Amino acid sequence: MKLREERFRLLVAPLSCAAVVLSAPVVAQSLSDTIESVSGSASAYGEAVHTRMDTADGRRNNTKPGAGVSGQVGGALRSGANHLSLNYGGSLSTSRDLPSGDQTDSSSVNGAARYDYATSANPLDFNLGHSIQSVRNNTGFLLNAGDYDTRNTLTGGAGLTFQPGEVSSLRLAGQAGKSYGSGDLNDSESQTVSADFSRRLTERSTAGLSARRSWADDAGVDTTIDNAELNYSLYLENGFFSIGAGKSWSEADYPGQSTQESDAMTGFLTRTWAGPESTTSVEYNRRLSDSTTDLSLNLPPQFAFLPDTIELRELVVSDAVLVSHNTSKLCDVCSLGATAQVERLESELSGATTYNYGAALNLGVDITNLHQLTASYSWQADSGIETGRIDEQRHQLILGVSRRLAEDVRMGLQLRQSWVRRKAENADQEQYAVRLFIAKDFSLTSTR
Repeated sequence: MKLREERFRLLVAPLSCAAVVLSAPVVAQSLSDTIESVSGSASAYGEAVHTRMDTADGRRNNTKPGAGVSGQVGGALRSGANHLSLNYGGSLSTSRDLPSGDQTDSSSVNGAARYDYATSANPLDFNLGHSIQSVRNNTGFLLNAGDYDTRNTLTGGAGLTFQPGEVSSLRLAGQAGKSYGSGDLNDSESQTVSADFSRRLTERSTAGLSARRSWADDAGVDTTIDNAELNYSLYLENGFFSIGAGKSWSEADYPGQSTQESDAMTGFLTRTWAGPESTTSVEYNRRLSDSTTDLSLNLPPQFAFLPDTIELRELVVSDAVLVSHNTSKLCDVCSLGATAQVERLESELSGATTYNYGAALNLGVDITNLHQLTASYSWQADSGIETGRIDEQRHQLILGVSRRLAEDVRMGLQLRQSWVRRKAENADQEQYAVRLFIAKDFSLTSTR
């Protein structure tokens, strides 16, 4: 354990110092020179929420009036070699139970941020990351995001790139990650060292070979994972294509058990179509990993698809497919964003197979210059062991209409319905809410 802690300190300490040095030029830049696009909103609201829950004693109904504040911010900032992307949202509310008069306060935050320093003129690249997510490990799906335990993660890494020839490069890197959990969640950490060799085949295509070793420590379980992979990427007129294949080997020491070894074929396939008004992406990924090892794999967050909740994984072989589409011109006054994901997980400890599903849909319609209609739907589901049949799922539908009172101020009405369906009897939950809000929006876009 002391060796792991020392490795973590050796990786993180110089990275933290480098963050201050490399970020300094950003502060000196003017706002217009730095921002690519940043948008967000802050709102205050009053609402009434009605909840219905099935229990063994029958259905229980509850109505709560309440009030609160919420906010969201997202965007990208770039200055020279420095680049920052972020997407955060949160709420703070209070409500009162009408039958009993009891007051309940709740809060929730969900989001991620990623900072990168990289330039072709400097062999050093550097990154820092943060995420905060709700974890549903042993709770199943709940109606309100504020009822889950919360996990914060911090990651950091650095790499050196060498140019042994005009068309070849070698990158040596180290990455570290640590999570901090609330409630029953354990703190965990991992470290990864990697080597990536790439060679440019044409002006648009490259091929490469990567190798890495990861160490992870979570609740007394020590895991080591090795991976080697060949990859190929191609930049196209209308997007991007990449493919890779390789193999992973793992060794896990469980408390009170013998060391367990396993291996699996790995790989990925990505195809992205990009246009002036829309982007479509299809991704497939097969990996041998666990949630703790993922902390140090230098995986940029999917800002277009940050799920409301996650479930932490033990050592598994995962097959995941993610499809997304975003367009600003579904029609002359419409914008649409859609994402769907399915993931198959096979435990290396028990051999059990489970499935996770997720989907999100967001639609915006400018009815007039002053009025806007928004609709969003999200769905998450988990299957039972081996069956592939959905055991538990959560749906949320939000409809809203707003009127612009000023250039950056709007007032509106929002209807929200959430429901949880479980295979078990007398376990379904439903929630209906109506909310009156006033919001202040902001949006900054570079004109360069």
